[in-house]
Amino acid sequence: MKQQLAMAFGVSGLVMAAFLTVACAKDDAATQASEAKAAPAKVALKDGPPLEFRGTLSGDLLELAPMEDETFTPEAKHFMATGENPYRNDEEAIKKGYTIFSTACSGCHGHLAEGKLGPALADDYWTYPKNETDKGIFETIYGGAAGMMGPQQGRMTVDEIIHVIAWIRHQAEENLKNGGVAPHG
Repeated sequence: MKQQLAMAFGVSGLVMAAFLTVACAKDDAATQASEAKAAPAKVALKDGPPLEFRGTLSGDLLELAPMEDETFTPEAKHFMATGENPYRNDEEAIKKGYTIFSTACSGCHGHLAEGKLGPALADDYWTYPKNETDKGIFETIYGGAAGMMGPQQGRMTVDEIIHVIAWIRHQAEENLKNGGVAPHG
């Protein structure tokens, strides 16, 4: 009987310890989440072997090569290795992305990416479903798409393209929040 009691208390103790560990972890996670909201964290940049990028229409492998006089930025290297855009949620980068978009893309896609000759980019519909990801829309911009959307390889740097993508994502998020066209900046 003593062994059964000791075993029961032992199991109960383990269960209680596990419960308290989980409860404390949830409190720590909640505290960390609220601290993270207060001060936006910088993305830890990593580089490594590039991901495989493929043309939207052909599926052919895209060779990501720097333009003449271009040096890949740490952010571009990070994007090419991970597919994660370090400029997302970076206000200064988003503003720069808008400046680039307004001169290179707005003629076809509209001043606020609402669509014109080319499709809208700041809504929840994508002509190419892969464009829902930053890697996918990069492949479309870099390698080109149907119609008049020629490849921007050699016209825009990798860094400029990921700035534009950061602005497009920001614009789409603002549109969804506000139920319509959002300001660019």
